[in-house]
This record gives sequence, C-alpha cells and structure tokens, in this order.
Amino acid sequence: MAQATLVRPAASDTTERVERLQTTFRYIMYVVVTVFLFTPFLMTVLSSFKTSAEVIAYPPTILPSEWHPENYVQVFIANPNFFRQVFNGLVVTLLLVGLNLFFCSLVAYAFARLEFPGRNVLFAIMLGTMVIPSWVTLVPKYVLIQNLGLINTFGALLVQSYITPFGIFLMAQFFRSVPRELEEAAIVDGLGWFGVFWKIVLPVARPALLALGILAFKDHWNSYFDWLIYMQTPEMFNIQLGLAAFRGVYQNQWDLIMAGSVIAILPILILYVLGQRYFVRGVATTGLK
Repeated sequence: MAQATLVRPAASDTTERVERLQTTFRYIMYVVVTVFLFTPFLMTVLSSFKTSAEVIAYPPTILPSEWHPENYVQVFIANPNFFRQVFNGLVVTLLLVGLNLFFCSLVAYAFARLEFPGRNVLFAIMLGTMVIPSWVTLVPKYVLIQNLGLINTFGALLVQSYITPFGIFLMAQFFRSVPRELEEAAIVDGLGWFGVFWKIVLPVARPALLALGILAFKDHWNSYFDWLIYMQTPEMFNIQLGLAAFRGVYQNQWDLIMAGSVIAILPILILYVLGQRYFVRGVATTGLK
C-alpha cells in the first residue's frame, strides 16, 4: 500500500504570499491616510458653497442643500480691502522667495565649498538658531524694526525673512553633492568663485532651488503672526488677516470664511501640483528624508 506524502508549499510561494499581503496592507494604509488628510480640504470646498447657518448645522451635511457660488463674490464685497490683501500677500511672498533663493544659496555655497576660519562653528551656530522659539526673539525684533521705522511697511517682513537657516542647510546639503570637478574646470577657465557659483553651480542646483522655493512660498504665503505684529492698517494686511475680518463679535460669517480659505489655498495647491515632481527630486538630492 502506497504511503501518502504531505506536500508542503515551497518557501518561495510563502514569501510571495507574505509580500502580497504586505503590499495590500500598505496600499490600504495609503488610501486611509489620503482620505483622512483630504477630507478637511474637501469639506472646506463644499462648505464654501453653503450658507453660514448650514456650515455649522447639526447634524452636518456633506453636500450643500442649495449651492451658493456667489459667496466667492461676496468675499470681495464684504471686505473692500480683500483684493488688496491678496495682492499684498502675493507680492511679499514672491519677493521673499526670490531673496531666499539667492541669499540662502550664496551663504550655503560658502559653507559647502569655501575654507575659512570658524566655518564649522558658524554653521553649527546657524543650525542652533533653528531650535529657538520665535516668541523668544519677538520683542528684540520688534524694537529693532521699530527703530528702523519699518512698522506697517513691507520692509518689516523682508528684512527679517530674506534668509533662513533651513534654506541655508537645505542648499548646503545639495552643494556638497555637486562634483568638485565641475568647479575646478570652471576655475581653470578663469571664473572666480562667484562666477562658478552663478554660472556653474546654480543651474545644476535647479531641483533643490525649486524645492526651497515651494517650501518658502508655502511658509510666507501662510504667514499670519508676523503680519499681525507689524502691520497696523487693513490696507497692509495679507489674505490671512483679511479672513479675520469676517469674524464678528457675536456671529462669524462662516460661508465667507470658507470661500476666502479656498482662495487662500489655491496658490499653494497650484504650485504644488505643477512642481510636485521637481519638489520630490529636489528633496531627494539634498539627502533629506
């Protein structure tokens, strides 16, 4: 009588099954996290078409019972300075992005390539400033800017944010990965250090510059506290302070707040969609995870 034999699955089949389960679980988690993060944005967009009473109604509604696209027009009617505030935020943000890209790159290149006494100490001190809370330096910065006569001017924002430690660190990490052969060849051809930086290194650093530009645009466009401290008239506010105009003492205009919030989100959303590929590449090439 033939003896029955137990056929065990091959080790490779078990490994493939485990990998398939891991992949399935990973994608499920991706979907859950995406839905969790995207839901508030979707609810904001839908709420911008509701009435103020329906926005805060309980139980909450997902779709508006009646669509009100005129809320986006009412934002500019209810706050006559809203268009000026959007313009203010855009101008200051673009100026700061340009200043950040130039000065952060320039200082980062000096830290990454030039040899000078105390370079490592200065770089460590610069990184140490990143852990100092902003409120610690609030009073000294305000006194300094007041003495310079820059209160209620765009200069108050430009003078304190034209360069950032994070931007220097990000660009320095990238410059250290650039082959020295490119710079040495340019120096042999007669270029000085600034010429090498401007004509050779910066074109190569385009992915890192785009990543820094997107991050700087996001930070400065969403800035609220600095504008609140240094700007004193509604004509000098940005869009974030402009949204505060729809908050009343007894009743908030939630429909206009939601519509204004969507307008405030749009520039960052458009910039991220257009530059997503370059942003990921720029962060990856700097060695940041």
